[in-house]
Amino acid sequence: MNRTLNQAAAVLGIGPRKLRARLRELGLLNSYGELISTERGRGRLYVDTRSRWNPSIGGWTHYGVVMVTEDGLAWLARRLGITVTRVPPREDAA
Repeated sequence: MNRTLNQAAAVLGIGPRKLRARLRELGLLNSYGELISTERGRGRLYVDTRSRWNPSIGGWTHYGVVMVTEDGLAWLARRLGITVTRVPPREDAA
């Protein structure tokens, strides 16, 4: 089950802004909030590319969302010194 950074922050018990700040301190996110290239492909964090229709330009706008895998969530908790006793189920899980 993969999570956005906001969902991962909720599981870790910290706010989304604080999680992003800590990820920048660890060197995992750049100043724009994008995942650094050396972390890609390690199975912990990845970028989910998405698109939406933008009526003001009459075309598609493409963007990326940083996602955390289950292994990445446990790894982040260890790196941040946070104990996660139970991972709550996501509401949108099938």
